[in-house]
Amino acid sequence: MSPVPPGGRRARVLIASGPVSDISPRQVAIALAEGFADQADVAVIGLAEGGPALAHALTDPDGEVEVLRGGRVGRATDLLVVGATPEPPLDPLAGSSAGLGRLLAYALQSGVPGRVVIDLTDSDSHDAGQGLLSELADVRAQIRDCEVIGVVPGGQERDHLLGLRGVTSRRGRALGVPAERMLAVDAALESFALGEAPQHARAEGAGAAGGLGFAVLALGGRLTTGAALCAEEARLDRTLGSADLVVTGCDSFDFGSRGGDVVTELARRCESFEVPLVVVSPVVDISGREMRTLGVESGHPVDLGSDPREGLTRTARRIAQGWFVRW
Repeated sequence: MSPVPPGGRRARVLIASGPVSDISPRQVAIALAEGFADQADVAVIGLAEGGPALAHALTDPDGEVEVLRGGRVGRATDLLVVGATPEPPLDPLAGSSAGLGRLLAYALQSGVPGRVVIDLTDSDSHDAGQGLLSELADVRAQIRDCEVIGVVPGGQERDHLLGLRGVTSRRGRALGVPAERMLAVDAALESFALGEAPQHARAEGAGAAGGLGFAVLALGGRLTTGAALCAEEARLDRTLGSADLVVTGCDSFDFGSRGGDVVTELARRCESFEVPLVVVSPVVDISGREMRTLGVESGHPVDLGSDPREGLTRTARRIAQGWFVRW
């Protein structure tokens, strides 16, 4: 049965989407919103886990992100977003973060903004941020005056840096690295971390993104996920308080991926506000029962075809027609 908002008012739909295919989060949200516009009042928000989509969502939703060799830089008023392009190291336990440090140092040449967001979601480093911190030596004093935010992959917010539960142990065992090699790498990371910022060496999150979480903490920063940061920037909770329905888009909605961090973050927040969440995706491979265990009301496949935006709008229009009762 379709829900009817009280008081005879028009329904309020929040479109809070991640990227779909090569379409930016905001553009996906706009395309979906066009399908609901005839039957509801619609608000749009772009969310992202990381990568170029995150830079767009936090800085200029429809503009250009500066693409450089080895990474990307997004800028907005008093906000800088920096992320590195992954380059898998020959030795997975020896990847350096120096490239990300050089990129950040370059971006800071134009001045230190009020906030610096370091996107760690694509990192292949495994040096606890030693390379990054060494490249920032000349500007580290200035960075102390701004808010530093490290964006880590979902699920890594509490990862440890050292010991049996540390990043070296987890990655090494997964790759079948000999125990003596893992012990040596872990000892080297411990020596560096205790010398650099001993109060953060064993902190939750220090092991995120190959130990780059530790570097962010050592800079006086905090750790979060991309979806959570976008939600915070957009004041999502305030909008959820008046929404009757939330719709999001993602590349794949299956039980393994669960739609990614954007869907997970939205499901958690929608549950708190008791607002139904609907997912639109080119791939929907999950049962209704499984969806509901994840906090999702329903999933709807979309045929992107030759005109992806029109495909999104057409799917949204079909959902709207089946969801709302005119009054």
